[in-house]
Amino acid sequence: MAAGLLGLALLAGGGSPVASLQRMIVELGGVVALGWFFVRGWRAPRGRSVTTAFILIGALVVLVIVQTIPLPPGVWHSLPGRGAVIDVLNVVGAPDTWLAFSLDPTATREAGYFLIAPIAMFVATLHLNRDEQLKLLVLIVGAALISAILVMIQAQGALWLTLYDAPHATKGKGIFANKNHNAALLVLAIPLAAMLGRSMVWFRQPSTQRTVAGIVIAVLAVAVVGCLSRAGLALLPVALVACVPLMGGWALVRRYPKIAVAFLAILLAAAVVIAQSSIAQETLDRFGATQEGRYVFWPDVLTAIRQFLPWGSGLGTFVPVFRMAESLEAVHQTFTNHAHSDFMEIALEAGVPGVILVLGFVGWLITTAWARLRGRIGTPDFAPMLAVLVGIVILLAASIVDYPLRTLLLACVFAVFAAILASPTPFRVPTLLQSKPGRQGRYR
Repeated sequence: MAAGLLGLALLAGGGSPVASLQRMIVELGGVVALGWFFVRGWRAPRGRSVTTAFILIGALVVLVIVQTIPLPPGVWHSLPGRGAVIDVLNVVGAPDTWLAFSLDPTATREAGYFLIAPIAMFVATLHLNRDEQLKLLVLIVGAALISAILVMIQAQGALWLTLYDAPHATKGKGIFANKNHNAALLVLAIPLAAMLGRSMVWFRQPSTQRTVAGIVIAVLAVAVVGCLSRAGLALLPVALVACVPLMGGWALVRRYPKIAVAFLAILLAAAVVIAQSSIAQETLDRFGATQEGRYVFWPDVLTAIRQFLPWGSGLGTFVPVFRMAESLEAVHQTFTNHAHSDFMEIALEAGVPGVILVLGFVGWLITTAWARLRGRIGTPDFAPMLAVLVGIVILLAASIVDYPLRTLLLACVFAVFAAILASPTPFRVPTLLQSKPGRQGRYR
């Protein structure tokens, strides 16, 4: 069930909100998964981290429900930011109409439907043992490799090889409709590949495991450059640095100094060659853009946030609310579909309650990561926990300047990471393939 839901998200969850059919398929998969676990009963490990996570999830669901409840006219009129709508109601002669808290309750309900698949993914992952959870991570890395290959093919001009229609960013999209979201997947898959490289028992020699992992990491890193994503390029060093402790740490460097120096030299040479390519130059040139769209309209988003404080405008209402606050300087021939900063968009749509939920999750993440990693260096728990923690941090960092978690694919990947971190069950020495009967002594 867990692998099926994740596979469904990987196949059909990388689209934009316009890809309604694919999104509906993944959401229905989440409904089936939640229903199956409801009938089957709870059999996953319990713990403080798991309980706290479900409290946060429950609070988010309650927020969605509350925002769709109709309110009396007196209460609704007292909410901040409703002046323009009240004027319209007065003009049409309907000032006493009961209205939902959200300015667009349909969009808020759709935002609630979006949550079904990642919540189901979180529940499903909690029900897996640690070896099964590692296999889910293998599935994520496999999808990232496929996306990386698509990026390289698209870079050669095969623009027809895209899974989703989009009016922009044809290159570098891979299995997504957006190049930035694709770059986020590729970057977070790098530490996963480094960690899983030490778990591949079908390669008996550690040197072979590290070589295969190094090749996978190199392919993913090159593809990140091909995505033409500034956020992906900025986060790439974070993922590469995380690979050092995941692949053996400085002890490995001290043991094989010549190999380490040679590997570093190859990386530097590759970086120089890639930096001279037209694709890399196109990405680097975007860092110097002076007319970046989000910098132009972010002041208008902040104005809208202040207008609707402290309760927000309703989940999913960014587009109509931003149009009311948009300045002439930000007007463009296309419309702005998101704030391109998930934290700003949450503050606008969910107000102070949404900000509190975000801070609650950050607190949960810090305390859970501390409990899972403290004193665990050198144990089987350390590498998997560090890899998923880095993945969560990468997605949160990307959310500062984009909206990766508003795609079902990355939302489900995020749920997998959170569930692995929350689960209190310790890892044993990881083995992705069990040894054959009679040969147990050859693997540890």
